[in-house]
Amino acid sequence: MANDDEASIVTSDLRIARDEHAKATEGWRELACGLSPAQGSWRPAPDRWSLAQGLDHVGIVNGAVAAKLAKAVDDARSRGLVAPGPFRYGPIGRWYLAAVGPQGGWSVRAPGPFRPADAELGLAEAMDRFEAAQEGFDRVLDGAEGIHLSRVRVSLPALPWLRLQLGIWLLALPQHTLRHLEQARRVRDDPGFPAA
Repeated sequence: MANDDEASIVTSDLRIARDEHAKATEGWRELACGLSPAQGSWRPAPDRWSLAQGLDHVGIVNGAVAAKLAKAVDDARSRGLVAPGPFRYGPIGRWYLAAVGPQGGWSVRAPGPFRPADAELGLAEAMDRFEAAQEGFDRVLDGAEGIHLSRVRVSLPALPWLRLQLGIWLLALPQHTLRHLEQARRVRDDPGFPAA
C-alpha cells in the first residue's frame, strides 16, 4: 500500500503553504469577528495601521500576487514544467521567505499599489477583499499541484526586480499574512484599544 507521500502529487511545500494559509485565514477571521467599526479603524499612532488597514493591505497583496501566480501556474503547465518535488530554492529566495514571516526582521514601507485605503476604511469592506484574495490563493495552490516549483520564476507588478521561484512565493504569501496578523494582534492588545 502506498503511503501518503507516494499517493499524492501534492508536494510537501504545497502542504506547508496550505496549512499556513489556512492558519492565517482563520486567525484573521477570529481576530476581526465581533469588532466594532471604531475598533476596526482605531490606530495606535498616526504612523501605524488600524486592524482594517492591515487586513486591507493583506487583501490587496494577496489578491495581486494570487492573480500573478495563477498566470505563472497556467503558463508552467502549458510548457510542461512539471515535477513531483522535493524542490530546492536559492539563497535569495530562502532569505526572502524568512524575512517576510512573523519572525522576520525585514521591515519596508509597502509599495504604493500595496498600501491600504485611508484610516476610515471599514473592517467589513477590508474583510470582503481579504476573503476574495484568500479564495484566489486557494485556487492557485490547487492549480500548482505537480508544477515544478523551483523552475518557474515570477516577479510582481510592484516589485519587478524581485524574481523568485514559484515555490518561494507560495510559501511566502501565507507567511506575510501571518506577519500582519501578529501586527494586528499587537494593535488589539494595545492598552488604548477601544473597549467593545
